[in-house]
Amino acid sequence: MKRDFLTLSNLLSIFRILLAIPFAALMLSSIPSANIWGCVVLGVGALTDKLDGYVARRYHQETEWGRILDPLADKIGVAVAGLVLLSLGRLPVWFVATILLRDLLIFGGGLVVRARTGRVLPSNLVGKWAVGVISVTLFLAVLEVAPMLQNVLMGATLIMLAVSLALYVRRFVEVFRSEAG
Repeated sequence: MKRDFLTLSNLLSIFRILLAIPFAALMLSSIPSANIWGCVVLGVGALTDKLDGYVARRYHQETEWGRILDPLADKIGVAVAGLVLLSLGRLPVWFVATILLRDLLIFGGGLVVRARTGRVLPSNLVGKWAVGVISVTLFLAVLEVAPMLQNVLMGATLIMLAVSLALYVRRFVEVFRSEAG
């Protein structure tokens, strides 16, 4: 099990989780170039997100741990960035609350599925696209540019999050039905 944990792809996911610390520290600092450095940290996070998936598939490092760590890294990164940007007045509370609530519901549902079935369900494609749109929204909020585009992206994010949550609920129900039958 330890060998399955210490893969390059999982270490990249852990690194992505740790990037939340410098992001928050930079954005909450009074450094004049904090926005630029915040974008750099977000960019590194986005690159490692793509890289960990590539490495996992390319080198056959897809593991149960990876199915947990990769979406967890997304959720932590988005939550920290969202809360920091909310505290700076750059994102509305309803947007951040919606993201956090949906992520908590999916995380909780995933824990229940894991406890009852021993299975870890992979992320769904709509959820991955939603994280991509959220990322662009976060970049724009960090740079404090394109408020109209941010509003459009927040609306698109809400739709994708709702569809993604519905797909997760459907999959959770299917898993429980297959386990019961």
